[in-house]
Amino acid sequence: MKRQLQVLASLFILASQVLIGDIGPKYEFRSVWIATAAPDFPLSYSVSAQKSEIRNMLDILKNAGFNSVIFQVRPGCDAFYDSNYEPWSHLLTGTSGQAPNPFYDPLNYFISQAHIRGMELHAWFNPYRVSTLSNLGNLDTSHVYHQHPEWVLTVVNRGASDIIPETGGMYSNTLLMENEDTNRDERTTTVILDPGQAAVREYVINVFMDVVNRYAIDGVHMDDYFYPYGGMGNEDAATFAAEPRGFTDIHDWRRDNINLLVQGIYDSIQVVKPWVKYGVSPFGIWKNGVPPGIIGMSSYFDIYCDPIAWLQAGTVDYITPQLYWAFGGGQDYGTLMPWWADSIATHDRHLYVGHAPYRISDYHNWSAEELPNQIRLNHQTAGCQGSVFFRTRNGVMNNPKGFLDSLRNDFYRFPAITPVMTWKDSIPPLSPCSVTVEQVADDYHISWCHPAAASDGDSATKYVIYRFDSLAVDIENSTNILAIVPGTETQYTDQVTGWHYYAVTALDRISNESAPVAATPLGNLTAGSLPEQFKLYPAYPNPFNPKTTIRYVLPRQISVKITIYNLLGELIKILVDKQQTAGAKSVEWDATNTRGIPVSAGVYLYQIRVGDPSKGSGHHFVQTKKMILLK
Repeated sequence: MKRQLQVLASLFILASQVLIGDIGPKYEFRSVWIATAAPDFPLSYSVSAQKSEIRNMLDILKNAGFNSVIFQVRPGCDAFYDSNYEPWSHLLTGTSGQAPNPFYDPLNYFISQAHIRGMELHAWFNPYRVSTLSNLGNLDTSHVYHQHPEWVLTVVNRGASDIIPETGGMYSNTLLMENEDTNRDERTTTVILDPGQAAVREYVINVFMDVVNRYAIDGVHMDDYFYPYGGMGNEDAATFAAEPRGFTDIHDWRRDNINLLVQGIYDSIQVVKPWVKYGVSPFGIWKNGVPPGIIGMSSYFDIYCDPIAWLQAGTVDYITPQLYWAFGGGQDYGTLMPWWADSIATHDRHLYVGHAPYRISDYHNWSAEELPNQIRLNHQTAGCQGSVFFRTRNGVMNNPKGFLDSLRNDFYRFPAITPVMTWKDSIPPLSPCSVTVEQVADDYHISWCHPAAASDGDSATKYVIYRFDSLAVDIENSTNILAIVPGTETQYTDQVTGWHYYAVTALDRISNESAPVAATPLGNLTAGSLPEQFKLYPAYPNPFNPKTTIRYVLPRQISVKITIYNLLGELIKILVDKQQTAGAKSVEWDATNTRGIPVSAGVYLYQIRVGDPSKGSGHHFVQTKKMILLK
């Protein structure tokens, strides 16, 4: 009864949010799994058609507010890239080992197209599955199945649905893709690389690192294909006897096999490209009965993966548990997701929830509000930093029951920055320089220049453009984010009417954000967009060191004087003393006096004085504010 009341309370809170909408956080991971074994991609073997698919897919996702994609590059010991270890996938060209013709590299193309749109790309690997082909004899001779038959483990398929009747069948990316692949027969066995062999572990790590070393990916992602969901018998008994590593319990040994792979990949990434993010998407239940009330098969006992151990060891950056269930029941989303959030936050890592929008239109027939309610709960829950959706075409892009519309028009209507991983890097980039805005007709043209590298060698990989209705700079409010653009860009055009103000920040590879720089107006602004009254805005930053910017607006051309005083009323420096045209203005103070000598830390006053007091109040304006210099 208590649990039922908790579920009802959660749903009541979520229902009340529907009435006011969901603005969404400033930092959020918004992604999809783009499966090549399902497939989401490709729909054709034609190279030109595949490139068109990629561009169209990314355009739809970008326009809906997504900021990243997780692209499956290794569905079964084969490649959707020009691998140094494995043959081209038959899923790409129709024939194992056959390169695209005319030649192109799908992973490189995905990366370049994602980055052009300001999106991250995470390369998704299946660690152990040998192939998705029904007839393994048709695999290219260079395939590991032929090259190293001693590494291959054939496991009797005991049937995952037979061991998890409580959950009603299969709930994972791996099982769903295998079940839906019309090219597969009903196999009685599952063929995998043997996780217990050190040689296999070294090989798999080398495959992963080949991509990390040679491609400009933002992240590495591993799915839930560890030991088969159908369970293990004694198929790996010989490996256990040959390579026990001191274990006497084969179940603990199997879990350690997975732990060693997870750690080996993580450690290798840190050596060569520590900024590359690393995540794993395990089955959504860690252990049967954890948390209380949850029933079903588990990652820990059934496929021998232990994400809590990875968190404790610090060998992942994010976890994406596949929570493919609705609110209520033995796999209640409202119970599972907060448990994962608490467990992951305890270890200072990120939770990006795996969602199942495909269930809106399949036999589960989820209501139009199920996924929106899950996202609302995510936004309410400390420790939940984002979402990943499966599948891309049949779940997101086909807009089942308006789900894509709800993302585009509500949850994702304002851009979001991918969450900062402070354990990887906490040094922000330097701010963009020479930020200006010029109004041409109804357009605002914002321009800037690239900053130099920060102390850690990083510079801008993206820029965030903020738009405000006043000169007050507020970069914490996600509704002020206008756009996030690639680090190669130095300008942006906002097609909007009315009076607006802008600021630009820089992001590094980990999403550390620089201090904002307000855009300085260029030229004259149109009369219809001029402010109606004089105004002096708070200095920014404040407190500050070593400099701050003072901004103000003038409704018409007039004489202006900006002066700095100390608390005794003594003149420190005159920053402006001249006629100025109407518009938004700014001036910088570098904490020096009239002789250019740095002043001491403390409280200072800045004053604007405009016009001639002898001509009346409408022709004269004086305002004074405080600022604090730190040293």
